[in-house]
Amino acid sequence: MMWGGSLVALLSVASFLFSSDASGTSTSLVVDTTSGTFRGVANTTGIDHWLGIPYAEAPVGSLRFKAPLPFTKRSAAVQNASTFGNACPQAPSNLGAPQSEDCLFLNVFRPSNVSAASKIPVLVWIHGGAYMSGAASDPEFDPTFLIQRSVAIDKPIMFVSINYRLNTFGFLASQHVPASDLNAGLQDQRAALEFIQENIAAFGGDPTKVTIWGQSAGAGSAEAQVLFPSSKDLFRAAIFDSSTGPFKTAPPASTYDKPGLPYDRLVNLTGCPSGAASLACLRNLPFDVLQNVSVTMTDQVLNSQLWQPTVGPAGSFVPERPSERIASGNFLHVPIIAGTNLNEGTTFSESVRNLSVPASEEDSVFDTFIKNLLIDPTTVTEDVFDTINRLYPANDSSLGGPFNTGDSLFDRAEAWYADNMFLSARRLLFHRAASLQPLFGYFFTEFIPGQDPTLGVFHASELILLFGHFPAVEQEFATQMITFYINFINDLDPGAPWPRYTESSKNVLQLMRDNITAIPDDFLIEKTNFLDSVYVLSEFQK
Repeated sequence: MMWGGSLVALLSVASFLFSSDASGTSTSLVVDTTSGTFRGVANTTGIDHWLGIPYAEAPVGSLRFKAPLPFTKRSAAVQNASTFGNACPQAPSNLGAPQSEDCLFLNVFRPSNVSAASKIPVLVWIHGGAYMSGAASDPEFDPTFLIQRSVAIDKPIMFVSINYRLNTFGFLASQHVPASDLNAGLQDQRAALEFIQENIAAFGGDPTKVTIWGQSAGAGSAEAQVLFPSSKDLFRAAIFDSSTGPFKTAPPASTYDKPGLPYDRLVNLTGCPSGAASLACLRNLPFDVLQNVSVTMTDQVLNSQLWQPTVGPAGSFVPERPSERIASGNFLHVPIIAGTNLNEGTTFSESVRNLSVPASEEDSVFDTFIKNLLIDPTTVTEDVFDTINRLYPANDSSLGGPFNTGDSLFDRAEAWYADNMFLSARRLLFHRAASLQPLFGYFFTEFIPGQDPTLGVFHASELILLFGHFPAVEQEFATQMITFYINFINDLDPGAPWPRYTESSKNVLQLMRDNITAIPDDFLIEKTNFLDSVYVLSEFQK
């Protein structure tokens, strides 16, 4: 991993690490929590860590598909916290940990020599992955660069990463799932935040200074925690990198029961009976059977998007559509950083890349691409598709900005995807919340050398800067970006030259190497105004 600081910064880190604790309290790697006593690890980068700390009961057996329960099986022995806990079940990938249903773990990282009396701000990372995949143990999410930079500028922070249930295990949706158990993955996140409130002070963190941060579905998750909050104060600020707004589509839970839709297909493929008895059958299936069917179903849908968080009846985590909640203003009014990338849609549109489609059929294929991204496309009417085709016409060289590929269908799909799923979603929240709370918007337009130019400034491309994996040419820019975030975590303001987004001055910060500047938030406005209209939001069930 590359680190973006200078020699002066390194000396600052060393000074912090080896200075005596101002409180006079000795630093200990043995920490007592409500789920046990854990011995952490001090590594050579000046960071202590505790991995694999359980924050809720294992959601197995009778607890499969249920809302998380507080951890009660506390061991009296001191436990070694040197390895990540299991990743939650999903399609196979390199997650840095084995998969298991017993996966509700979190990890704590802090600068060395922090004591229980230090009370430093806490950043909670919620990974992305379309609510279908990902894990806190992913090697890409190493917080070393972030923590070292925070120490170098004398604003030390603590980093916590969490697992939450995914796909069929975390977002099973049906009229047969009790309202209180719907969106179990989002409820896992809340349970982790509650655990952090109860325990982070023992590690030296300040429970009153928690910021939640996520990217993609992780950002959507963070936004969901803002829109549908706990009755408890679990965090004071939030960062959304490419939030899905918070969901790409959120049909009622009962929609999934329709013939051919995910719950109906799952029941049929597992041999479970239909109707009220189906849930108990699915709960009692051997893990391997349920996992294999889930992975097979996932592989059969576009972009692996089998499940989404769902709107349930009263008593559910999400009792109304997010757009309706935003319109009401009835959400947490905490400071927020949120933004999007220039070409968010490219990696999600590769299914239509290099297709040989006659010009006379291109609109129809574009419409089909959109329909295949929705749980229930029957709610979208032809007039909406006609307007989308007008706004995103064939052979429009402006689509994709400077990274237009000339592949008409691909460029149309990726441009619509970026605007519909990300840019319009960020604007929907900001236009309502600007008078209610401090907002700081960004537009990330930096093409990072070494990445694929035909994908442009693609979704998640900024993460290598924020987690310290950047090429040398990006060192200064990456350091500035993460400094903005560290300032916000400490001060609730990213600092100059980042302007606050207000009703009267709708400015966002363009994030581009050698061109960090405030710009008006009016680009692509006709398109996002249409996509954010009540009519379209209703048809897309957002």
